Amino acid sequence: MLVAGADAESALSISGDAFILYTLPVEDAELQMECLDELCTEVEEAGFDTAIYGTLGLEIDESGLWAELKISQPCEKPHIVKILGRVLISPAVGGNSRPLYLIPYDPTTADNQDLEERAYCYRQLVERVYLAAVRVLGTAQVPDSVVLLGDDLLREATFGISAKWQAKELNTLKVNLLRGMATVLGRRDLKGKVHFHTSRLEVLLSGDVDRQAAINMLLKANSEQLALKGLTGQLDVEDGVDESSARSEV
Repeated sequence: MLVAGADAESALSISGDAFILYTLPVEDAELQMECLDELCTEVEEAGFDTAIYGTLGLEIDESGLWAELKISQPCEKPHIVKILGRVLISPAVGGNSRPLYLIPYDPTTADNQDLEERAYCYRQLVERVYLAAVRVLGTAQVPDSVVLLGDDLLREATFGISAKWQAKELNTLKVNLLRGMATVLGRRDLKGKVHFHTSRLEVLLSGDVDRQAAINMLLKANSEQLALKGLTGQLDVEDGVDESSARSEV
């Protein structure tokens, strides 16, 4: 990455400069910077140019979420200069402030998280995937058979990052997300009209009533319960989401 970023246009097909930044807890940033310095020295001694590199240290305290950006050499670019140092990214709300995850839930690292953090991350992903599905359903020309593709929904939920993600665990994740959505949708007015096919979900909408029903069910789904069921592999329960505690989480 250090070498590729040195020539961003040829390596990454983008114009301008590339910065190689590692995001990590602020207390680990100094050691990471030392490691990058050593790597950069070795690479340059081998005859390669390197990109500007640095760390983005995250810290959460009673004030909120802080980010501290440090880079390997001086930079005069205004958009970089104004965020160098320690910056408050998000003030604490109710004493709980968390970073914004481009990939909210990563099954390859989930075992390194405690259950609460894992459920939080999975819940964020569920909400984004469901909102992506709502956009597809909302623009359907009814009557129609709407196909929701796991690849497309996850790509939108991760700002396109999942398209470049080669983790084999991704397949299971997409199946779980679609199975959970099938459980939520396949009831009441849509019973018998929702068909789950591993990589896609087909929803038969006979008119505006069906479409609105589908949208309402997705928006009212209790993402906290869906997250817990997704983490325990119990998404295919017959009753789906607990009606008594269903509420909008989006």
